[in-house]
Amino acid sequence: MSEYFSNIIYGVKSFLTGMKLTLDHFNNKKERVATLQYPHEKWPVPERNIGFDHSEYNLIRSRLHVDIDDCISCMQCEKFCPVDCIKIDAIKPPKDSDVDCGITSNDTQKKMIVSRFTIDMSECMYCNLCVFPCPEECIYMVGGPNAEKHEIDYEFSQYKRDGMIFEFADATDDMIRDAGGDKWLEQRDAKLKKNSEGVELMGIVPEAITAPVAATAVETKTETAKPAAAAKSIGGELEIKSFNDIADKMCRGIAKKAFMAAKRAGKDATAILADVAQALSDAGKMTGEIQSILDGLSAPTPEAVTPVAEAGGAAKAESVAEAPPTAELKEFDIKELNVIEDKMARGTAKKAFLGAKRSGEDKVEAVRKALGDAGLLDSVAEKLLNSFTITDTEVSAPVVAEKPVESSEDAVAEPTGDLPLFEITDLNGIDDKMTRGMAKKIYMTGKRTDKTRAEVIADLRTGLTEAGKLDDATAVILNNLESGN
Repeated sequence: MSEYFSNIIYGVKSFLTGMKLTLDHFNNKKERVATLQYPHEKWPVPERNIGFDHSEYNLIRSRLHVDIDDCISCMQCEKFCPVDCIKIDAIKPPKDSDVDCGITSNDTQKKMIVSRFTIDMSECMYCNLCVFPCPEECIYMVGGPNAEKHEIDYEFSQYKRDGMIFEFADATDDMIRDAGGDKWLEQRDAKLKKNSEGVELMGIVPEAITAPVAATAVETKTETAKPAAAAKSIGGELEIKSFNDIADKMCRGIAKKAFMAAKRAGKDATAILADVAQALSDAGKMTGEIQSILDGLSAPTPEAVTPVAEAGGAAKAESVAEAPPTAELKEFDIKELNVIEDKMARGTAKKAFLGAKRSGEDKVEAVRKALGDAGLLDSVAEKLLNSFTITDTEVSAPVVAEKPVESSEDAVAEPTGDLPLFEITDLNGIDDKMTRGMAKKIYMTGKRTDKTRAEVIADLRTGLTEAGKLDDATAVILNNLESGN
């Protein structure tokens, strides 16, 4: 009997002890909370302590990166990957082709065009087995001893798996076609089409919903909800998704439950909406906003849709006519920096780009400042950065002013348009193999950045002169190319 009461006393004491501890934590929860609201709050990154010289350590648990300019398509990294997270496609130009695949930073002549180089980091096991066999050392884990090439990037989580697949190949479709990759392009386009059809419900788009969608373009705010909701019905039949506009979760659930019950009973759209309204009224959840949504779920008649669509077309045409001309810039992507030939300059630029991207600063100015501070800002990088900036005069609409009448003495002949860019085979006349390879590499860099003939020839003269490779014979070839001969 005594043991029975002692167990009761022990249980009460244990309960009170636990409640005391819980109450203590509850009263001091602000000081003792251990949960951070990531990614808005982050723990400080501790200093690395790996037990030996940092420069000798290469097993960095970060993200794989590829310097695609140095890849020779040997496929060694793909073969050694134990989980097959690396996928590479390469195209070898025919023997009679004049396509120049480029030269690596180690002066290795590339013999194939890399059309695909994807790494799925969601499957990577960070074993580094792909890094060691690479003969050009173009694939590596960012950060650590490779920080000079690419700063560490350990926060690359994504909401979707597609965001974990990184594509490093930068070959354009024209380059792939020139290398004889027409069949590869057809297979790629077929796969993309198949994927898009799967996303778009096998490509089936009901024609009945096109008219109501067009009708919503010019309606007033009070009438916009009706055709928008009607667009969710196909062929005059309501769908359960039609009730997603109801904001309140409880009301939306009641409406969908009544919809399913009426649909099983074989009722038409009008009867279904009546049952939904009755169910919401019985639950005391009917409001004016919900009533307007239910009223809008009745499909509009064709007579009501046609004039609105025509008005929408007229309004659209009028808005297009009145829209002022605007200047459009392509987005500054980190892959655009691959045209920078110098490896150190390219790494510095990419590091500044990522830093500016994280801090929300101007990426162009950050890259320009970093290259300028390091003394690596050459003409190629300057032209590249200038292509992503725009002045106020370029954005504003052109002002047409009367041109003063010039006398025949003051008249100056207007310059003619630039000649089209010459072919890379025109450089085959350069006898020295090293000079010819260097010239073709400069040519491909200019072609990727859409430079004109004059700009490419100027880059050729500058690059060959700095390398001490511009002899008289090469100068004659460049002069002939400049004049179009």
